[in-house]
Amino acid sequence: MATTSANFTPFKYGIAGNERYRQILYTVPELQREYAFDMLGRFFGPHSPQLFMKELMSITDETLAKMPQNVKFNMPRALSGNSRLLEKQIYQAFLSFIKRFMLSPNLHFFICADKKKPDNNVKYRPDAGMKEIKRPDCKEPDQELKQLKEVKEFELVPPTSPRPAKLHRYATRAKANATLPSTDGLRNSDAESQAFDWCSDSLLVEFKARSSQDPFYTAEDITKKQESDTSEKADTRFPFEKPGPEARSIRGQLTLYASEMFAHQQRTHLFQLLVCGNTARFLFWDRAGAITSDTFKYTTQAGAKLLAEFFWRFNHMTDEARGVDLTARGANDEEKGAFSQKIREFIGNMQDGNHRQRNIPNAEHTLEESYPVYTMMVKDEKSEMALLVQRPFFKATSAIGRGTRGYVAVDKQTKEVLFLKDTWRVNHPLMKTESEVYRILEVYRVPHVPRIICGGDVKDSNGKIQETISVAWAESQKLRVAYAKLRNHAHHRIVQRLAYPIESADNSEEYVTAFRDVLVVIEKASATEHKILHRDISIGNVMLGDKEDGGVGLLSDWDHACVVDPEKKHEYKNQKFRTGTWAFMSIGMLKNPLKPHEILDDCESIFWTMLYGALHRFKHVGPRFDMTIFTETRHQENPDGTASRVGGVAKKDSLAAIISLKFVSKPLQLLFGTLAKALEGYYMAQSDLKAAEEAASDYPPELRDDFFDVQTARAAYRERHARLSNPSYWREKLDLVLSMQGWVDDIAAEDPYPEMTADRATQRVEEAERSTWTADTASNVPEAGPSMETNDEDDDVGWQPSDNEDVDVGTEDELDGFAPIPASHITSPTHLPNLDLSSPASSQPQAYRTLASGSSQSSHASISPSTSSRLKRSRDDFEGFAPGPLNRETRRRQKKFKSLSPIPAPVFKRRGAVGRPRTQTGEADGSTAVTNDMVTLSPRNAWATD
Repeated sequence: MATTSANFTPFKYGIAGNERYRQILYTVPELQREYAFDMLGRFFGPHSPQLFMKELMSITDETLAKMPQNVKFNMPRALSGNSRLLEKQIYQAFLSFIKRFMLSPNLHFFICADKKKPDNNVKYRPDAGMKEIKRPDCKEPDQELKQLKEVKEFELVPPTSPRPAKLHRYATRAKANATLPSTDGLRNSDAESQAFDWCSDSLLVEFKARSSQDPFYTAEDITKKQESDTSEKADTRFPFEKPGPEARSIRGQLTLYASEMFAHQQRTHLFQLLVCGNTARFLFWDRAGAITSDTFKYTTQAGAKLLAEFFWRFNHMTDEARGVDLTARGANDEEKGAFSQKIREFIGNMQDGNHRQRNIPNAEHTLEESYPVYTMMVKDEKSEMALLVQRPFFKATSAIGRGTRGYVAVDKQTKEVLFLKDTWRVNHPLMKTESEVYRILEVYRVPHVPRIICGGDVKDSNGKIQETISVAWAESQKLRVAYAKLRNHAHHRIVQRLAYPIESADNSEEYVTAFRDVLVVIEKASATEHKILHRDISIGNVMLGDKEDGGVGLLSDWDHACVVDPEKKHEYKNQKFRTGTWAFMSIGMLKNPLKPHEILDDCESIFWTMLYGALHRFKHVGPRFDMTIFTETRHQENPDGTASRVGGVAKKDSLAAIISLKFVSKPLQLLFGTLAKALEGYYMAQSDLKAAEEAASDYPPELRDDFFDVQTARAAYRERHARLSNPSYWREKLDLVLSMQGWVDDIAAEDPYPEMTADRATQRVEEAERSTWTADTASNVPEAGPSMETNDEDDDVGWQPSDNEDVDVGTEDELDGFAPIPASHITSPTHLPNLDLSSPASSQPQAYRTLASGSSQSSHASISPSTSSRLKRSRDDFEGFAPGPLNRETRRRQKKFKSLSPIPAPVFKRRGAVGRPRTQTGEADGSTAVTNDMVTLSPRNAWATD
């Protein structure tokens, strides 16, 4: 099926690759919005409910024939009240329906208890679920069904109070004096609400009060659009997902619940039921997307039969058919005791300062009791291992994609503490499995790479590799529905010796040494016959070995690697796989989703990874750094209903601020300054080449190449590109600073940029303001927030030269928005000594007169005299934060708290490419001008970026 989306690559999406590195934690509504964005084009439907159950919920014909017939769903006669009360009325109607016809004799359907109480440290959960509970007092299903056939029509008795305290106060009674069969075995688990347990529940059920809240179109809706389509393109696609904030929020909610169940259980897939008013849908989730049925009215005779069949099938399916991974079974008491003892011994050695063993932060979380202990099997062609695991120390937070989980595991046979990685790799013919990549690297003797003990694809009970199936369903869809470019996934596990996170380095010198070793890996791997690129450099993939091994750096997680088969080189020529962890991707990759990955991108990712870890780990003085550059994203929705993420502008504009960073260890400061200068020069040369080519765009290409400006700019760009594409250039810079004197014990006592909620971040800003503002100036702060002056020029980030025959780079990908201004480019009166703010501007130093006059010689931000009186505060606080891209949540908080930034309210100008400050345009003669007027950011440039 033809698709047009650019966001088809296996890169780690915003949630999986971005949430982990955010300083300001997501709220639940923000999480729902991000999840909805990730799933655009990945809900596959609408499919027939009958086909959905027949293909995905298979049971024997004999079992299906025993299903109760002539079922009828009795909705309360008068549904009234607010949405929450309506939902509760529907809850109880479902309870009555399932119990009346005994549709689930082996699984208990229950309503979730108080949703404000956290279970498993998760503060959100669905409305209802199903769990398997042994009921010794329960009658045989056939006997209960026989007794239930004597029961005639039921009706719900409305409560006397409009807001009942408990759901089970809704009573049921039978007409014609019919008597209910005994349900003593069900009453405590079904009739009353229970806490939802992510580790044991098997079905997700979500209720919405009205059918209009259905977040998907029906097959009838899409058919009408298809018939009314008058476009000449026969391949026009129509979105399956409804637009609008409410629909996106509900889809994000469904995705959030699916992701939590995947994270807490060992599953290949799961089922979900969505009820909206008097309609319902079935969903089947795997790591490629969600197969979604068409909607149906369960209050009709035919609809009630479909709903009854769903519960009957789900109740009688095998565990494997429900999605349980049988290669991971629950551990017995003896295994649990052995695992706990070995892990406690391992943690004790770390706390005692074992000479060989480094520290693993939060290793004690492995024994969290809310997670069950599993015995997991790992096989390859030569060996088989059984390992005990409990809570993963890392888990992906997205419902789709690789879903990687990392465990501190114990080998059942040798009792050795090892590392187990469980992931769903991209199943593509041009991509090697991670186990195969490690074996290739071992053959070529690439150093500083962890070796595998055992690893391979996971197989089901029939000996077949566990794979996703939702893609095949999407491709079989006959309706012209828009989907994202799809990827199959296969289950894969790897066992390795335990390595240690880079944050366990003893000092900044050892820290830089580890990254120097990683550059050796990049250099050696790319020089092999297979031209191996890692494509996922991140702070979690740069590791350290045991202390007795010299503390060498290790580069792990090669599941994203591009390994070129020498016999199929032509097949890789046009492959454009944007991949990596968002926070550490290169500027060019962030800006252009279609840019081919090259070795320069791996080298630049090492720079951003090294910077991120150093800011969190090592002492530095001066202004606080704007950590939002690592998570800056803009959502770019495509015409076909899919979407892409873009970014990189904040990173590019932060290079000047990085150059001015002051670390306690002088060599570390020099290292970041040198590499930031190199990157700044590269992107400046890229911008200059673009400007030269645009100036000569009126001439044909054969004449354009003779222009001196174009030739000069192209030569400068190619020279810088070639230099930064050589890993040895980066390694030599690290070798040079490692040979210097001045390395000190510089580990910070605490993380200067800890994770926090948005409310806590606002509180810290307010505390800083109260501690730094003087009494005589605090009263002069105006009510107005910051305003920004922008123009309509496009950013240059991500642009690539048109003549790129010998340079493998991407293409232009324009994006509206504005560039956040780094603190180093903001001029403040507090930076100027001995200023008398009450005196006329003419009597002030020249720097202040230039600032106040708004001269075009001013750099990237101008502050008017009327504004300067409210900026009398410390330099450190003023430079603390540069504004990031605006989004709805940011604007809401700015309105409530006046500003999240410690900067009171300067007037900013939009800044463009490095070295080329932009000015306001629009003069009648085409010239430019700079003014002191405060211009409010236009809605078009302030569109939601989250």
